[in-house]
Amino acid sequence: MGSLGSVTKSQLNVLIPSVIFGLVLSFFSIKSLDVMLLGEQYAKSMGLRVRNARFLVFTSTSILAGSITAFCGPIGFIGIAVPHIGRLLFKTARHKILIPSSLLIGSIVMLLSDIVSQMPGYESTLPINSVTALVGIPVIIWIILKNRKFSSV
Repeated sequence: MGSLGSVTKSQLNVLIPSVIFGLVLSFFSIKSLDVMLLGEQYAKSMGLRVRNARFLVFTSTSILAGSITAFCGPIGFIGIAVPHIGRLLFKTARHKILIPSSLLIGSIVMLLSDIVSQMPGYESTLPINSVTALVGIPVIIWIILKNRKFSSV
């Protein structure tokens, strides 16, 4: 059910390099992500190799999500909610700001969720997914309501 406490020191020797590699790849994709915000045709006209950019983004995302899921288990809502929280706080779509802010906000939310899931004063622990859902579900509902288009039928 996802936990930060089950990762051993020997597992960290594998996890840390894979996360660093994924982060480096994601930082290399910042400019191409910003160009692709304007559309695929515009990105092509700017000289961006869209296929290569997509491959880089998918590779970095797969490495990051896969390595964290492999060692910590599935932890829902962080990857969906945190970038939107960063976009809301910093009021920008520039990935040069969003990627580092997502790292920082995601770390803070995960640590706070882990503290809450261990329920200080109790011997039992909650799955961290249940705590991250308390943060993620309202954000997702807000995104849906914000993007909802009312049609007059």
